[in-house]
Amino acid sequence: MADSNTMFPKRDDRVPYGGGKPVRSGRGSRGSRSNRNQQNEPQKKRVRKSGGKKLNRNALYLIGIVVILFIVFLFVRKNGSAVYIAEEQVGILEGRDVTAEELTATLESQLESIVGSKVQINEEIKVEGVHIGGKNEKDVCTMEHLLPKMRNMVTYKVEAAIITVDGGKAAILANKEAAEAVLKQVQTDLMPEGGVAEDAEIGWQEKVEIISEFVESTEILEQEDAVAILESTTEATQSYTIQSGDALYLIASEFSTTVEKLIELNPGSDLSKSIRVGQVINVPVQKPKVSVKTVETQVLTAVEPKTYETQYDDTKPSSYQKVIQQGKAGQKKSTIQITRVNGVVIEEKEVSKEIIQEAVPEIIVKGTQ
Repeated sequence: MADSNTMFPKRDDRVPYGGGKPVRSGRGSRGSRSNRNQQNEPQKKRVRKSGGKKLNRNALYLIGIVVILFIVFLFVRKNGSAVYIAEEQVGILEGRDVTAEELTATLESQLESIVGSKVQINEEIKVEGVHIGGKNEKDVCTMEHLLPKMRNMVTYKVEAAIITVDGGKAAILANKEAAEAVLKQVQTDLMPEGGVAEDAEIGWQEKVEIISEFVESTEILEQEDAVAILESTTEATQSYTIQSGDALYLIASEFSTTVEKLIELNPGSDLSKSIRVGQVINVPVQKPKVSVKTVETQVLTAVEPKTYETQYDDTKPSSYQKVIQQGKAGQKKSTIQITRVNGVVIEEKEVSKEIIQEAVPEIIVKGTQ
């Protein structure tokens, strides 16, 4: 039987499976671990190379995504401005700089230079971002082409001068100057035929004002038409107190109407049967749209009439009468205020007086026996 020591080599002489140097004990064991580490190094390097490939693939994917997004951005980005009047598109401008407010202000400024007064566009102007490309490229235009097209499409109101009478609109003129010219013409037409004094106060019986307001251009009147409207009359009613000697037909004649019309204006009053003094009835009158009121002050020198005094003497017979002091008229300066409406005097009153020469009373003595 062979010696076991000869069959199995010593530990120091053993060779690892697969060839290589012998495995050593002791310090050599550390060397063995070092050998194992050296054997494992290629495998680690292979792992690192595999990770680098994955990183390269991810970077390529990211670059591809960025390129795709950039291409999509180029095709869908809003690089133009679609302009709308109300809901109708009128054109597309390149870029996104223009705003609806700027377009509105520009249009109104151009229209004002044409019309001669301020304007206010009726329609809403809108601007929306769009992508220019494909089918809508034919709609792209310049601002110089777009503005004239928009001027022809919009409707607008103009700032006008409105003459109001007691708060109601009476006539619409293009501007304040035209309205003032109309009122001056109406005043001239309704003045007294002989005119009034230079210091006379001239005004209106009603509350007449000029206000500014935006209106449709078709509502503006020519000056002569506005004058005709203000000088026109409408039928109204006023009260009349029946006087002694009145008859229904006489009242109808005085107010340029008919008996039937008077009966119609006074329902519940049986005017066809009788009327009585002091009775108040409605009568028709033509009321002008406006009435010119003038207040004129005149200074007149007038006679202050003499007065009479009677004294009684019981020692004289009743037939006795004697003037013991001759009377004498005096003189005064009167300030008269005359109010006319459309040339017709409606009031005349003395507002002050100054006695220039006192009147002397005439004294008469009468007997009483």
